[in-house]
Amino acid sequence: MSRWIAALALAMFGCVSLVSAQGFSATLYYAYTGGDPLYTTCEGTTPIEDGRLVKIFHDVDEDGPDDTDPQPILCDVPPNCETGPAGTHNYNQFTMNGLVLLGEAGYFGTEVNFTGVFNMPPTPTYYLRVYEPDGTTVLWTSSVKTMAIGPQEITWSRAEWTCGSGGPQCVVRDEQE
Repeated sequence: MSRWIAALALAMFGCVSLVSAQGFSATLYYAYTGGDPLYTTCEGTTPIEDGRLVKIFHDVDEDGPDDTDPQPILCDVPPNCETGPAGTHNYNQFTMNGLVLLGEAGYFGTEVNFTGVFNMPPTPTYYLRVYEPDGTTVLWTSSVKTMAIGPQEITWSRAEWTCGSGGPQCVVRDEQE
């Protein structure tokens, strides 16, 4: 009897380990059902064209978007990430594709799911920044979204975007800067 209980306990422990070893896989969307497109200027009327850079940021301290938030760490061999390591991601940026994917500029949908490899980070909170054509000046910042274990769709409405740059982000070219 005690062997059976011990075996059952080990099996349950194994199941808990498998559940906690799962990551997330999220399709990210900002589509026309969520309101006006993102424009090329804050008060503009010209939708952002396809190809504009969108960077993903990890709100590691859960205090909202700020300059201390890093981009997610990439796995060893993106985008498949078959070897991990655990806690890494398959990508940390993509480009606007609303015209091609949805028929209207100023929107996007990720064609490959944004994935957290093998396990959930302690703070599974992420947000997006859309950049000016220079690739360093922030134009739009999204609200923070929390990922859950497993597959999911993450969408933003127009009200969840803030326009305005805080100036160019620091781009480190080498360790001597």
